[in-house]
This record gives sequence, structure tokens and C-alpha cells, in this order.
Amino acid sequence: MDRSSPNGFRVSVAVVSLLLGVLSSFLAWAVYWSVLDWRGSQWGMSDARTQLVLTASADAGHDDGKNLEATRDLARYLSGHGISLLEGSVGDGWPAIVFQSSGSSIGWADALPRECRDVDSRMACVIESSFSAGQWREHGDAPLLPAGFSVGGVVRVPGVNVGGNLQYVLPLGAVPLFPGSVYVNTSDPQRLREISDLLVRCGMDMTQPQTQSLWSSLAGDSFVGITLLFLVLALVCACVCVMTMETARKADLHVRRLFGATGRQVWAGRVRAAIVPIAAGVLAGTVLSAVLITVVSGRTGIGPAAAFAAAFISGTVLTALVTALAEWLGIRSNDEVER
Repeated sequence: MDRSSPNGFRVSVAVVSLLLGVLSSFLAWAVYWSVLDWRGSQWGMSDARTQLVLTASADAGHDDGKNLEATRDLARYLSGHGISLLEGSVGDGWPAIVFQSSGSSIGWADALPRECRDVDSRMACVIESSFSAGQWREHGDAPLLPAGFSVGGVVRVPGVNVGGNLQYVLPLGAVPLFPGSVYVNTSDPQRLREISDLLVRCGMDMTQPQTQSLWSSLAGDSFVGITLLFLVLALVCACVCVMTMETARKADLHVRRLFGATGRQVWAGRVRAAIVPIAAGVLAGTVLSAVLITVVSGRTGIGPAAAFAAAFISGTVLTALVTALAEWLGIRSNDEVER
């Protein structure tokens, strides 16, 4: 098909849009999965700001009663300042997640039964898919619980892997703190210093606070980086391709000029004519990428409506912008040749 004809131009734009739709969709899914992984790495805390890694202090004694009281002081401090905290064990210590929820930053914690949120109730919720959950369902006991605790229910915690070491959740202050990773939803230096002082009283040493942000997580995600690189390269190639097609339509531009059309009018007409092929091509590419993801990886490529819409809208906007730029450059190039 002659690409210099209107129909040939539309078909070519649709094909280019389909390819860009596939790549932009891959990027959208990569970002979506990265966000899920980022949230899962913090066990569902939606607004984590800072991470601390705790280790047992060599200088601290092993007075569990004293450490427990210091842990409860920490819980009271966090509650008084509206700060949420999550800690998951690493290495030695209870195979647990302890939580202090303020506001709505830890959705699963706020949905727990009341007794599982009371530090004095001696109740714990076992984590869905953990060994303890299976034992409790089959045999009615959970041998990995701290002595004197009983099971108050089952909870699904984002980011906890099947077969992992984390077994149950407890409110902060139910047991002494243990070595692990801590997330808090504040980055205020004064608050972090005060929290650090309280953690020392709990018998813990800690690393320097590390800021947790979605942007740093996305920047460090290799899949996001690779898909972004391929999309940028594809956009450059698409721009060159559309410029080449516009150059091939030099005769059409000359005729329009003879009838008094300005370069801007010709450009606007070209872009309007490309909108429908772009939308159709990107939509087809988005659907195709969903099918490819489902077939190749087994992960659902359709996903939530918001992710699908983001993939389609971003692909359409990017393709339209590249087409508009390429048309403008192509028309300018043809004008310069005529002069």
C-alpha cells in the first residue's frame, strides 16, 4: 500500500501505534507490579516513610520484663503522636510481625478482632498461608506462638510469602522487641531520634534510618528500567518513521499550499486524521500485551481497570505526541526543500 496516500498513512500509523501500545502497556504493567511489590515489602503499610533494621544490642541485658515495659513505652509514644509502625522478624526472635496502627495506614491491622489489637489479651492472629495457620486449622494449635498466647483468628498480610518464616501478628507491646526490619510512617528527624532512643531502651541497636519512597523503588526496578528504555527507543523510531511518511507526501503538501493552506493548517489536518488510527492501534496493542503477559508469565495481564486504562491512555497520549512532533518536523523539512 502506498504510504503517501491517506489510507496508507492511516494504516501505517495504526501499525506503529499497535507496537507502541504493546510497549507502553508493558511499562504500565511493570510500574503496577513494582508498586505492588513495594507495598508488599512493607507488609501493607500504605504510607511507610522510613526503614530501620534492628539488631540485639550487645550492651543490653536480657531482662525481658524491662524490655517489654520499654516496648510498651514505645507503643504509647507512637500512639500519642499518631505514628504507625510495623516490624517483621529477621533471624532470631519471634517469627512474627508486630504492629502499631494509627489512622488507616495499615488496613489489615485495623480489621483485626479487638482482642488481637489489645496488648494485654494474650491473643495473636496467625498469618494466612503460614505453617501456623495450617496447624491451627488442622489440629487446633499453633506451637510457634509465644507461651501463654492463643489464636484469635487468621489474617492475610500483603507481602508475606507462602512458606515464609513469619507466622503471626501481634500488637506492639505484647512481646519484647526482637531483631528485624521496622517501618514507620514518619520521616521527621526529631521523631526518628525519639523513636531511636526508645528502641535503644528496648535493647536494640539499629542502622541509620533509610528513607522509603515509591520513586526510589521504581528507579531501582530493572524491569521498569528496561521497558522504559525500549519504549523510548521505540518512540524515537516511530518519530523517524512518521517523518519519513510525511516526506513521501511532499506532492500533497505542495497542492495544499497552492490552494492557500498554511503549514499549521496542514499539520493540524494530519494530526486529526491520525487520532482514530492511533487510538485503535494502541487499544489493540494494549489488549495484545495483556494476552502475551497472561500466556507467557501466567500473571493476569488484564488486571484492574485502572491499570488497563492507564496503559491505554498513556500509550495513546505518547503516540499522539510523537506523531504530532514527527508531522511538524516532516512538514518543515518539505517546506525547506521547496524553498
